Amino acid sequence: MRAGNRPGPKPRLTREEIVEAAVEVGVERLSVGAVAERLGVAPGTLYRYVDGLEEIAAAAVALVFARTPLPDPAHGWRPFLEEEAELAFDLLLRYSGLIQDLGADLSAVAGDRLRRIVGALHDAGFGPTAAVRVADAVLDVVADGAHQTRWVRGPGGGPGDLSDPARAYLDSLDGAVREQVRGIMTGPRDHVLDKVALLLDGVELRRAAGREGYAGIR
Repeated sequence: MRAGNRPGPKPRLTREEIVEAAVEVGVERLSVGAVAERLGVAPGTLYRYVDGLEEIAAAAVALVFARTPLPDPAHGWRPFLEEEAELAFDLLLRYSGLIQDLGADLSAVAGDRLRRIVGALHDAGFGPTAAVRVADAVLDVVADGAHQTRWVRGPGGGPGDLSDPARAYLDSLDGAVREQVRGIMTGPRDHVLDKVALLLDGVELRRAAGREGYAGIR
């Protein structure tokens, strides 16, 4: 039940103010008490406008993503996409637990970000189809990398702390392959960004070959 349907005195707060306060507190340190203290109200007051901490946290994560600016495309299309890959991976990894556990709906935020990335690529000379394919491919690599990183990491969450399924997978591999995969598991960010670089190398080759939608990019 939303705020407009709740009985009692006229609300002094809005849902937007509560979510804003949650972002200011910090999603990692979030609690109903901390948000209420930030707003100068009793914790119970918040329940007149939101259903609980999960709703606040999910909305706060979406707001953080929405407010994260795109890199400056003026430095060229490739640095623009490389910086965006770094930003997106760090955000997804930082908030992956909350996104999955709380069901934060990022569809509108992700759609708007994709639209702006595609627009920047189009301004750089990509054809409409090429701009969408390249942007989507980069974001797919990043999203998959963040998801796999969460699967690989154990309860401690650190790079060297591997989950039981990840350790079992490593044990199934032989020699040099196992060590290479271990390196990927303990350094996932570098691995994901290297995959993005491989993808962008392919874009460069299409550009050099004069492929339609790629030939005019700068």
